[in-house]
Amino acid sequence: MQNSLSAYTKKYDDLNYGLSFADGHIVRFYERILKYKLDFKAGNMLDFGCGNGVHSAFFKSKGYQCFGV
Repeated sequence: MQNSLSAYTKKYDDLNYGLSFADGHIVRFYERILKYKLDFKAGNMLDFGCGNGVHSAFFKSKGYQCFGV
């Protein structure tokens, strides 16, 4: 099992998937806050520590105007 885990982890890292797709747990967290707690459906969003902007791009596709810092 460990060999398989290592192989998949290496493949994931080698292909930079972590830099290409928004982290599901982060997206769900912010969607929950924005939609249910603050009742925001769209608008401006500031992404602190945006890195390569993958999360900003995701929320832009959902109708938010994102600004990364």
